[in-house]
Amino acid sequence: MSLKGEIQANHDALEDLFEAVVMTLAGESSQLAVWVLDDQLNFSQMKAQRIGASSPFSESNSILAGSGLLIKLTMENVQKLLPLFRENDYLGYQILHLQIESQGSVQFAAYDHFYVVFFGDLISLEMLERLKQRDIIQDYSIP
Repeated sequence: MSLKGEIQANHDALEDLFEAVVMTLAGESSQLAVWVLDDQLNFSQMKAQRIGASSPFSESNSILAGSGLLIKLTMENVQKLLPLFRENDYLGYQILHLQIESQGSVQFAAYDHFYVVFFGDLISLEMLERLKQRDIIQDYSIP
């Protein structure tokens, strides 16, 4: 994958991190792959496609635990996802892993309930600095 750095998430602000990222990456060519703990979560309004354990993105060879779903990351779907995740605290507990592909490459990936988080070129350092100043993330690094 073409990810360029790692984020140390603030686990008290996962919803804010997710919102900042999806608002930046949303578009007609963007997709969200999400692996959930409980297969009973309702993503039907977003026309989610079941994907199983394997990442649907060509540059990722990840095979992940949980029940996988693929969702087009349009602004319309973002407006449905954000309240769903905020109201039910899904990011901290029900969402095991997620990957966001935009412009043909994975630009954001969070694994193991956001304990390991990576970002790509479309996430600017300026954005990361703003998130850090607002305590949405603890820190970030670029190897």
